[in-house]
Amino acid sequence: MNPKHIGEVPAHRRAIAPYNFVELPDTVVEAELPLPEGDRYHPDYHTGRIECTLTTESPLYIRCGLTTKEFQAIKEAKDLPDFFYTDPASKSEKPVLPGSSLRGMLRTLVEIVSFSKIDRVTDNKLFYRSLGDPALRDIYQANFVENLGKVQVPPHPQSDCYRAKVNAGFLRKRNNYYVIEEYGYGRIDRHTINRVIPNLANYPNIPTKPLYQGSKQGKTPSWTYQHQTIYVEMDEHEQNYFFPRQINSNGKERHPNLYLRFRKVHSASFTPVPDLQKGTLVITGDMQHKHLEFVFLDEKLNEHPVSDEMVRRFQDDDQVTKWQEDAFPKDNPTPNCRQQKGYLREREPVFFLLNEDGKTVRFFGRAQMFRLPYDLSPLDLVPESLKDYSVRDLPDTIFGYVNGKGRDVARASRVFVGDATCVSSGNVWWKGDSEKITTPKILASPKPTTFQHYLVQTSTDRTQLKHYSPQPEQNKTVLRGHKLYWHKPHGHEDIEETDTAEIEKKKSQYTNIKPIKAGISFKFYIRFENLSKVELGALLWVLSLSSDKSQTLKTGKEGEKYCFSLGMGKPLGMGAVNIDYELHLSDRKERYKNLFNGTKWKTGEEDQSQTPEKEEECVKAFEKYILDWISCQDYPKDRDREQLQHLKQLPRIEMLLAMLQCEGLQNSLHAEYMTIEPNEYKERRVLPTPLQIARIDDNRRVAPTFSPSTLPSVVVKSERQVEIAKAVKSKKFEIGQILEATVARINSNHVTYHMLEVLKLTEKEPKKAALLREGQAVHVKITALKEDGSIKSVKCAD
Repeated sequence: MNPKHIGEVPAHRRAIAPYNFVELPDTVVEAELPLPEGDRYHPDYHTGRIECTLTTESPLYIRCGLTTKEFQAIKEAKDLPDFFYTDPASKSEKPVLPGSSLRGMLRTLVEIVSFSKIDRVTDNKLFYRSLGDPALRDIYQANFVENLGKVQVPPHPQSDCYRAKVNAGFLRKRNNYYVIEEYGYGRIDRHTINRVIPNLANYPNIPTKPLYQGSKQGKTPSWTYQHQTIYVEMDEHEQNYFFPRQINSNGKERHPNLYLRFRKVHSASFTPVPDLQKGTLVITGDMQHKHLEFVFLDEKLNEHPVSDEMVRRFQDDDQVTKWQEDAFPKDNPTPNCRQQKGYLREREPVFFLLNEDGKTVRFFGRAQMFRLPYDLSPLDLVPESLKDYSVRDLPDTIFGYVNGKGRDVARASRVFVGDATCVSSGNVWWKGDSEKITTPKILASPKPTTFQHYLVQTSTDRTQLKHYSPQPEQNKTVLRGHKLYWHKPHGHEDIEETDTAEIEKKKSQYTNIKPIKAGISFKFYIRFENLSKVELGALLWVLSLSSDKSQTLKTGKEGEKYCFSLGMGKPLGMGAVNIDYELHLSDRKERYKNLFNGTKWKTGEEDQSQTPEKEEECVKAFEKYILDWISCQDYPKDRDREQLQHLKQLPRIEMLLAMLQCEGLQNSLHAEYMTIEPNEYKERRVLPTPLQIARIDDNRRVAPTFSPSTLPSVVVKSERQVEIAKAVKSKKFEIGQILEATVARINSNHVTYHMLEVLKLTEKEPKKAALLREGQAVHVKITALKEDGSIKSVKCAD
């Protein structure tokens, strides 16, 4: 039995996000076997087409791929805003929805409702570097630091002594493989009082320059000194050095009395001096209170092989940070020494950890406390029974597969999804013109390192949170499940654009798009061959969710309307679509009796009188099949199989339907990203289930009980509020103007105010935060306006 996510997250530990998860099934429902051969039509299976009309319920954007010329010119996709098209001559009038995107959307939904395998998960191990996080601090430090116990060096007191487990060296490429040449290293002081680094003004033939360039978090080592040759007098062996207790400005202890064991540089010169050893100065980055840099001595100790895969992972997008790109440009220390910014070069100084064998490299980095891969990858946290490649589930048999791994070598799809062509006339563009571009807020790639969101948590205590490190069998965790995004209000047409000034600050991180508006219709076809009742029923059950047939086929909850998600910008409310469809079954015997039907080709679709009855029969067959074969752990509590008639009675499906709602709680403040400034992620608050957020009774087995009445009231944007939002945009404000507001959230001394029913601003209130409470009505004063006249910041006026 898989662990279940906590049913009720208390308010003070509750996270918010524009996404959530449909939990993993307890077991996989296998497909009906044997499968029909693909060299003929089978009379007991269904062949035909589904004519679909897709309508956008919010702005939609799918980027077009690079043309040959754009690719040869090394263009970046983010700078090419064109919507997907197939005919360059009509791209400004007739955008196209690629069949591959539609197919992917449908397959994901079929995977969820058919209780299928979870095998399309990354096997790459994520990185962490967490010195202060209670959930990881001890694990991380145990990898890098060894506690040597109590020592005493008179006249200093007896205290704990620590030494780094990290080694140092240079990365070298030998023909087709990599090695790290291990060298001895020591620490060199750059503190203004104890500075051992030579007076920078005496560096020959260069002007006076600081050791670092830039400011604050963007400060990087100066290449005037970084990786330069230096001559030093250093301890022959590691010694114990005392560091007295330090207190921060807020009165809290930064560290107690302690000893560090290392080799210390006592004198240095940038020019050769007799009896001084040659070395390389390595500057690893600036941070508060840091004053020791590194010198790698010219004394080779060993050599360790490094795999190509490890080098590739080091240079992956999730490992090379913006700081590393700035600190290690392509042209330093020599022109074109790196393939890309932040990448490694020949003879790059690195720090590394060895495995227990003392020979092979576990991982390496550019700082002594580098980012280390977790022991487990996301795929490792999928239960074995849910990723068994030898098992064939309904998505396998319907959509096909390659790389069988225990199944057949490959299986062709029996469903074919065509491109969707625009059938709406007139202007289809969100900005009213196909040439006008939009620059939305920065949307980075998903961050599964936010383990308090992405992994099943059974406690909200920070010290008890589950992560990607090995844990006892009785405390094991798993991935949360399929990730989906909440929809914004039905008919939502707002895209929060970015000020030109903000774009200039972080130009490389923004993207340009040309979205189409809500209310635009497209036509496409889904053709299928030799599908069983259950297989066709799975496809129709999903399609009916956003169709008027939902209530006829009893696939959703009465009165609720559902939308699917497609394209980019889902966290911004983009990509909501609904699909109406018409099923056409083909009688293959009739199809081949005659070539023509009067003056037309004979299709076998001439008689559709029995199609509605067969459609309902297929949907019922699918629901019965799933209910018969799922684990009893996926039943609702206090229900037996005999009491279940529809999928919508299952807690997993309730989670899915909650996420697909076009209206509801998902329109509130509970479905937005938390902020980096102030850092709302720091406390590692836990993301609740969709059931708790949507205020639906948690009916899962073994899940903690939950009462919707325990949730605070939420703010939902109604149609009236959408109109208010438009009015607010056009309203003129003045500095000093007083407004009514509600305290939506308090995080330390930062207060989030909700005002004018649609506007939310987070402000630093060092004097007022402790006096306010969430939900309190207050007055705020406008203190600054943006260039467009909208409100930029406010302060509490009470």
